[in-house]
Order: sequence, then C-alpha cells, then structure tokens
Amino acid sequence: MNPKPGGRGSLLAVFLTVFIDLLGFGIVIPLLPIYTKAYQASELSVGLLMASFSAMQFLFAPFWGRLSDRVGRRPVLIGGLVGTSASYLVFAFADSLGLLFASRIAAGFFGANVATAQAYIADVTEVQDRAKGMGLVGAAFGLGFTVGPLVGGELTRFSPAAPGLAAAALSLAAATFGFFRLPEPARHSAMRHFDASHLRRALADGRMGVLLLLNFLALFAFSQFEAMFTLFGLAKFPEVFGVPRALETATMEQVLAAAPITGRYLAAIGVVSALIQGGLIRRLVPRFGEVRLIVAGPAFLALSLALVGLAPLLALGEDAGWALVLLGCAFLPVGIGLNNPSLAGLTSRAAPAAEQGSFLGLSQSAASLARVTGPPVGGAMFYALGPSAPFLASAGVLVLAAFLAAAYRRRYADTF
Repeated sequence: MNPKPGGRGSLLAVFLTVFIDLLGFGIVIPLLPIYTKAYQASELSVGLLMASFSAMQFLFAPFWGRLSDRVGRRPVLIGGLVGTSASYLVFAFADSLGLLFASRIAAGFFGANVATAQAYIADVTEVQDRAKGMGLVGAAFGLGFTVGPLVGGELTRFSPAAPGLAAAALSLAAATFGFFRLPEPARHSAMRHFDASHLRRALADGRMGVLLLLNFLALFAFSQFEAMFTLFGLAKFPEVFGVPRALETATMEQVLAAAPITGRYLAAIGVVSALIQGGLIRRLVPRFGEVRLIVAGPAFLALSLALVGLAPLLALGEDAGWALVLLGCAFLPVGIGLNNPSLAGLTSRAAPAAEQGSFLGLSQSAASLARVTGPPVGGAMFYALGPSAPFLASAGVLVLAAFLAAAYRRRYADTF
C-alpha cells in the first residue's frame, strides 16, 4: 500500500530532512579547535568556515524551492539528502582546510531545502492548519540545531572523522526512508517558471514584504544572542562560566572551555522551543490565530534579550544578575515557538499555491542572511559598546518587529 501525502510516514520523512539539515549546521561547532590546531587556521578562516554553510543556504534556498515547484517536492528532498550525505563523507575525510570549505559549501548547498520541506507541508495541509504543520518543521529545526553540537562533541572522543561519518549515515538513512515513505503531494495548479519577477512581486506585495522582513529581524536578533552569549558570560558572570575573574577579551582557549556551558543552555532553549512548535502551537493557533502570534513572538523575544542585557547593568550582584539572565533565557523559546511556525504559515498562505517553494525559499534566504550578518554585527557592538550592547540592540530590533507585526495584523488580518 502506497503511503499517502500527509500521512505519518511522509511527515516523518519531512521531519528527518529538516532535522539532518540543522544537525549538519551544529555538528561542526565542537570540531573548530581541532581545525584551528591541525591546519593553523586563523580566527577569520574559522568564522568563514562557519558562515559558508548559511551563505550557501541564503543563495540557494530559492533555487531549491522553485525547482521543487517545477519537478516536485519528493525528488528535491530525497536528492538533497543524498547530496548532504556525500558532503559529510568529504567532511569526515578532509585532510586540508580547502576540503573542509568544500564540504561545508556542499552541505549548505544541498541542505538549503528547508523551504521545500515547508512547501511539502503547505501542499498536504489545509489553510487553517498551515501553522500547525509548520510547527513540525520548526521542531525539527530546533532539535537539529540542539543535537548537532552535542553529537559532534561526543563523537570526537572516538575520532575527528566520527561526526562526519555519523551525519553521512543519518542522511543516507533518511534518504532511503524517504524513497519508500515519501509520496509526491498533489499539485494545486500548473507550475510556472521562476524568474526575478518573483522577488519584485514579493516585495511589492505588502503582506509578503513584511513577512520576509519579520523573519529576517527575528533571526538577526537571535543569531546575535547565540554568537555572543559565551563572551557575555565570561565578561559579566565569570564564575558561572568557570573562570575566576571577568574577561572582557577572552582567548580562543577560554571561549572553548566555556562553550559546553553555553551548549547546555542552548540545548535547553532548543528543546523547549521544539516542544512548543511541535505541540503547543497546535492549540494556540486555533485560539489566537497566526496574526496575533507574530506580534507576541517578537515581543517575548525582545523581553528575553532585554532582561539578559540589563542583568549586569542593574548592580544586582552576580547571583541575582544571573537569575535575571536565566529568566530572560526562559522567555526565548516561548518567543521562538510562537513566532517561527506562525510566520511560516502566514508566508505560505500569502504565496500563490503554484509557487509555495519559491516564496518559502525567499523566506529561508532571509533567515540565512540574518544568520550570516547577525553574529559579526553583534561582535562589533560587543567590542565597541560593551557586552550588553548586542542584547539590548537586538531587543530594540525585536520591538520594531513587534510593531511591524501589529501593523500587519491591523491591515491584513481580514484577508485570512
């Protein structure tokens, strides 16, 4: 019996695709000190190695999305997993910095198919259930990013090649599962070729332009939190991060020693966010609607980052200040869990049925651009204005996003 689009097997295949894509993003993080020592890589080279993955997703998410509009979701999702598996084999056996760059570029290229997974969800869900389905993609996204660094760190105990081999095996297993369990969803209408007019129409459409901007602003702010949290902790809460005194300028070794502490907090944030996106969002969307949740999401995120940034400035003492940081961290997954699937659902609903992959690809490009630009902007503010600056500035960005979302709700709520 052939599996039905939207059945458990097909949705599991979509979940695995996104999970493995983000697993690949995070699995390299614990290996950075090995690369630095083995190839005498500069900090700039290591930063570029990290950015290359997101940069390729920024460039090619629209390509995969529009290709899936033309040839179907199934071949793009399965083919992307096969290509991802090959990229991890190169990663595992790379013996030079050039091959490492090649492997990460290939992984970003083949892994830029999150939009295709979202388009698949859009194809097999009713309009009113769109955000609920997108929550499944969001849950896979959060868990993949959370598990990646943990898997990479544990497997390096056996061999530097072990994380890459494990990721290659998982990708190939997911491709095999998808081959047998992922049917092609029914097409809603005849497909059209994608060209530059898509971008012009997206930006000319008030709904789509605002949604793309909101997606960029949320990820731009959150990526600064991810990038600066360890340095922030070393500078303002040294005892929590395992050093005897505050370090305004930490060495690479000190950052790496403190990284596992950051990893635990990010893992907790990722798990809670995944639970919200995979479960609670199903109850919240029918009650409040996506247009309200895209206002609440950035508002919660703004509050969380403001609390983190203000904690060392309020002269509360290290214990009380760190408690305020933890309170801020507790709001983060709530904001992410409300914002991401609701934005994806609204983007899908605003896009023409025949061009779901194309427009969702634009949304993923906006998110990837935010991940590329957010960390260096946060780093520049950290060193120029102080450790709290990236968090307070990001909170301001998210307040702007909340106001934009509120304006969107007032203007376009009656169109849904």
